[in-house]
Amino acid sequence: MKALIEYRKPELVLYLTFLLLVLATAQMPFFWDTIQFASRHTDFFFNNGFRSIILPNEIDSGHIPTLGIYLAAVWKIFGRSLVVSHLAMLPFVMGIVWQSVNLSKRLFDKKWYFAALVVILVDPTLLAQCTLVSPDVILVFFFLLALNNLQKKERTLFTIALAGLSLSSMRGMMCAGGFFFAEVIIKYSQGSTSFTWKHLPRTLFSIIKPYIPAIFIASLFFGWHYYKTGWIGYLQNMRWVVSFESQGFKVALFNTLILGWRLIDFGHLFVWVAAIFCMWHYFRNRPSLPQNTILLAILFVTQLLSISHAFILHKNLSCHRYLLPVYITFSLLVLSYLYIVVKSTRTRNFFTFLLIIGLLTGNFWIYPDRIAKGWDATIAYIPYFPLREKMLEFMDKNNISPEETGTCFPNAGQIDQIDFSGDKRSFAEKNMTSNNYIFYSNIFNDFSDEELMELQEEWGKIEEFRFLQVKVILYKNPHISAEEYTLRE
Repeated sequence: MKALIEYRKPELVLYLTFLLLVLATAQMPFFWDTIQFASRHTDFFFNNGFRSIILPNEIDSGHIPTLGIYLAAVWKIFGRSLVVSHLAMLPFVMGIVWQSVNLSKRLFDKKWYFAALVVILVDPTLLAQCTLVSPDVILVFFFLLALNNLQKKERTLFTIALAGLSLSSMRGMMCAGGFFFAEVIIKYSQGSTSFTWKHLPRTLFSIIKPYIPAIFIASLFFGWHYYKTGWIGYLQNMRWVVSFESQGFKVALFNTLILGWRLIDFGHLFVWVAAIFCMWHYFRNRPSLPQNTILLAILFVTQLLSISHAFILHKNLSCHRYLLPVYITFSLLVLSYLYIVVKSTRTRNFFTFLLIIGLLTGNFWIYPDRIAKGWDATIAYIPYFPLREKMLEFMDKNNISPEETGTCFPNAGQIDQIDFSGDKRSFAEKNMTSNNYIFYSNIFNDFSDEELMELQEEWGKIEEFRFLQVKVILYKNPHISAEEYTLRE
């Protein structure tokens, strides 16, 4: 037993680190899209039973609500609380570490596997999602499970992983599609007779067989959803329909540029710096590429294409977390070239250090207030919650009600659905004309440049709380006189 612990000691450090990460954030309120997927969805199933998997239109975003059903079942056993919700994600977080360990050991030799493991797990977007009650944690676990079993002869675990991806979300289904196209390319590139017309049906069936449960799950859900609601994907009058609207060529081109930004954002730029070195090294030396490196290159392309088409063709489907499978695959591809093809130990050490430090710095990449940021893509968002709580206490002390205070995503809506405080009051939607007060934070992306200028130049700042790079500010409408505000106090 002692020998086993000694052998596993480096890995145990990472398991312990992620355990502490979850425990340290286990009382954090719901944030960003998890308010929808992990709070509102779960409340519906928890309060109304499990009679139907179809959500009410006002909270139905078209995804299969697996997370909500799972959490509701956990709440039925252990109670409705933030701690229970976060701890319900712990098996998947530990599963991510477990699968990352297996993957690194399989791809890299003993000297370099731990370095590769650290590079994968310090990804700022992955770290941030592991602090949230997020469906993307489930997606990443099943993605890594599928990646680990992609080329094994025994396909049971691969089949289970694909089914898990299908259950996680529509993007999980897209990831399963990325695996399928990668397998087709790999099979075709082997140059066998499998793709002749005579053998094509048998070849395609042999490839598609492990995907059948995933296809069945997706087809069953979408078919039932359409039967009950009359729509799939999105509804014309849903609140977030603008995110799903198809755009013209100019917007698609703009979204392509945004995609490029997302691929290098929050420290991922350093992975591309290493990738550029790898490309320079390859064209200079023309080494033969290992099979695993070729596989990862193919998988990177198919995953990027499978996920990015929605990213490019729609207006607001551009979250960093959507690209987690791409981030992971690309990092593995670069590491595979560095640790297997490049022979210089000094070069390997330099880029390992660059990647780890560079990715960690991604948690400190904060842009000016007028540039929208993916706050759920780094752990920089964490100070927001203590500041929010202090501002709520200040508002209560000064008799300023949420109903007359405008705010926006992710602070809008019923307070209890965010922090489980039991407070059934709701903030008003931001309206600079009718709101008496505005609750603003730089983690909000829904204030236009003009609105921010108006707040700063015309509205009165009542209170401000800051910590590190996060701030929350309460503004007073200029139409409220100083005397009136004093009387309210």
